Amino acid sequence: MPQSLRDDQMWKFHAYRVALYLLDLAARDVQDLRARKCFPHQTDQLLRAIASISANVADGFGRNSAVDRSRFFGIALGSLRESFTWYRAVHDELSPEVIELRFEQLAELRRILIGAQKWLSGKPQRSHLM
Repeated sequence: MPQSLRDDQMWKFHAYRVALYLLDLAARDVQDLRARKCFPHQTDQLLRAIASISANVADGFGRNSAVDRSRFFGIALGSLRESFTWYRAVHDELSPEVIELRFEQLAELRRILIGAQKWLSGKPQRSHLM
C-alpha cells in the first residue's frame, strides 16, 4: 500500500485493511475468471460487491457520529453478505481451497464489522471515534 494511505488514521482500523486485502484477492480471482471467459455477469457483480465493502468502511470511518459510522458499517456488511453469494455463484470455476479461504476471510471481516457495530452502539451519539 502506498505510504499516503498508510499515513491515514483509517489504516489503523483492521476492518479496512482486511477489506482492502479481500479486494486485492477478489480482483485476482475475477481476472482469472475473465481470462477464461467464465461468468461475466457474476464476476462483475462479485468485484462490485467486494469493492463496496472497503468503500463503505472508509465512508463510515469518516463520519463523526457513532450512529452514522455504524450505518455505513451495516451497508458494508450487506455488501459482504452479497459477496458470499457471488463467490458461491462462481465456485465451480475456482478451486475448493480458494472458495473456502474466501469464505473464511469474509467471515472474519463480518465478525470484525459486527464487533465494531456493537462497540459503537455503546458510544455517545456524537464523538470523534477511533
